[in-house]
Amino acid sequence: MKLPSVPKALSRITPILEEFSAPCIAFSIEPGKAGVGQSKLGGTPDLPRDVQLFQGRAPLDFLLQINLGEAFSEDHSASLPKCGLLSFFYDLQEQPWGYDPRKLNGFCVHYTPGGVALGPTVMARPELKLLECRIKLRAGLTLPHLGSRIYREFEKRANLNDEESEAYFDYSKKTERFGQSKAANHHLLGHSDNVQGDMQLEAQLVTNGLYCGNQTGYKDPRRQNLEVDADDWILLLQLDSDDTGEFMWGDAGMLYYWIRKQDLAEDRFDRIWMALQCG
Repeated sequence: MKLPSVPKALSRITPILEEFSAPCIAFSIEPGKAGVGQSKLGGTPDLPRDVQLFQGRAPLDFLLQINLGEAFSEDHSASLPKCGLLSFFYDLQEQPWGYDPRKLNGFCVHYTPGGVALGPTVMARPELKLLECRIKLRAGLTLPHLGSRIYREFEKRANLNDEESEAYFDYSKKTERFGQSKAANHHLLGHSDNVQGDMQLEAQLVTNGLYCGNQTGYKDPRRQNLEVDADDWILLLQLDSDDTGEFMWGDAGMLYYWIRKQDLAEDRFDRIWMALQCG
């Protein structure tokens, strides 16, 4: 995909913007029922009859499902499987933030390959289910966001002055929201829109047993060796707070599901990590 028209204030760094941009699959939601196996948020998930999702876990709740056949034409990175269903779950009661290794059972992603029969599956806590909404997918483009590791690399390359910095953040917001200033910023893949700090390092530390709810994990002597592989983590899903779906994460925050590059290449969606960030 090509970047939208670059403002004059950023013309000097247009090649750098192109280099650091990353395609995503953006989506919006609208109230309404979806057919079995179609992309949707909330309601009741469609799963194989005999699937056992939550062995050894506390009860989880259904967030959304993405029909990968529907997403295929919008996946300009060719990163996701071409067919099947990707289903996202989260503990809507406890709402873990992702920084505690003891609470890594508070979320999961399930991949159902194409050709497997699906049917509605009632969750253990139907009182917590989200309003069912249809999902409309479209191709999008993202730019590095302040607080992320990739933004630090971009900033070094671009060497923005004050005017360019202001123009960049205005432009990146318009790009990430795909020309809709009030739209919720939901997407698969691409760059994360960080509300707080670096999630790739946090993912690497927490999934290796280090607590990151304070500075404990970041000051651990193992950090130096672990951080080498932090860039292996890439965004799988960003789910914004959304009035249409009547849900909010913390104080108007976002949920982020992350996966290692090598696991995504092997369709290993059982090894994800999730973060909640809010202002």
